[in-house]
Amino acid sequence: MTDRLEGRVSVLAALEARQRTIEVVLLSRAAKPEKVAEVLEGARRCGVPVRQVEEAELGAQAKTHGGVVAVCGPKPLLSAAELYRKVDALREAPFVLLLEGADDSRNLGYVLRTAEAFGAHAVLLRRRAFDVDATAVSRASSGAFERLSIGLVERELDEVGQLRKRGLKLVGCIPRARTSIYEAKLAEPLVLAIGGEKRGLSGAVRSRCDVLVRIPTRPGPSSLSMTQAAAVAMSEVARQRGGR
Repeated sequence: MTDRLEGRVSVLAALEARQRTIEVVLLSRAAKPEKVAEVLEGARRCGVPVRQVEEAELGAQAKTHGGVVAVCGPKPLLSAAELYRKVDALREAPFVLLLEGADDSRNLGYVLRTAEAFGAHAVLLRRRAFDVDATAVSRASSGAFERLSIGLVERELDEVGQLRKRGLKLVGCIPRARTSIYEAKLAEPLVLAIGGEKRGLSGAVRSRCDVLVRIPTRPGPSSLSMTQAAAVAMSEVARQRGGR
């Protein structure tokens, strides 16, 4: 399977992260040298070949390329064992984000961008619900998809159970929970669970949560979207951890 990453930001992030196998970077002949200098340097450091091509060829490879396209293999995703090793090796309180029902590529990308900005160490996604356009996810995430540790899990409750055995608390964010997110203790090791747009958090995940929290809003308006709720919740995690 081959992916095509579009745009300077996504391609540069993939080169710097060194998680994918990149076959070639394609640059528009019309691209200004100062716009692609970092990409050229990143490709040189990684030993990735670069080809200058006409705009028509780039257009056949990608829709909104901005003059830069990378032809590459899929991003490798964490196995359960790799996730546990990563958590065990951390020297600070682990912060893992669990997303249920993230089925829109751009929304998932926005959440990943926020997760990286607020210090999530890993993101867990349900494998059977992961049917998204990796190119669109990478672009919407502004490259965070390339840098973050992301795991696909078959049975999220099994993985969460193993993380809880390692001392991580499961915190579920839902409307109308009794506890405000600003009252919960979020500086300790935790898995923060956020539900998708259509169904929110599943009953199975809710039943396993150590605490359910809500984001206080004014009475009347509809609930926040997944991207909005994730941003507010993760910003509170970062605030309680001293903004690290």
